[in-house]
Amino acid sequence: MLSQDKWKQYGLPDFEPKGIVIHNTNNQQWTAKRIEEFLQKENTGSNGCHYVVDHKEARQIMPLDWSAWSTGRGMDFGNKHCISIEICSNPSNRLYLEGQDRAVKLIRKLMKKYHLTTDDIFFHRDFDQSINCPAQILRIYGSKANFLALLKGK
Repeated sequence: MLSQDKWKQYGLPDFEPKGIVIHNTNNQQWTAKRIEEFLQKENTGSNGCHYVVDHKEARQIMPLDWSAWSTGRGMDFGNKHCISIEICSNPSNRLYLEGQDRAVKLIRKLMKKYHLTTDDIFFHRDFDQSINCPAQILRIYGSKANFLALLKGK
């Protein structure tokens, strides 16, 4: 998990989840561990997330009682009220889909814990139409509705 100093850089306290925002990383080579290291040691910006997921693990890097700036849109609903999950992109579709499967399991668990439905699941592009995120999900599934069908399955 990131240090408390970084929590202040990436969000605000007293956060109560009302939704989930899904992202794909833009970097095809970085693992969840590498992204956490970057956010802890190198990043000088304010964009963060709660979880980073790859084909090996799901890493919680921000506490769920802190917001995480992830949409690039100031105090919008996504930044103020949504758990942010970055699914690591990967040039190997097999490895990407393994990470995505891990993320889907995490999303289902969070949906159950916070009494969320698929109506409470957002893509980054729902908050900023100029961004094609989550690009790998959209490339594979073609639409948000097709991806959300995964969450309804067992």
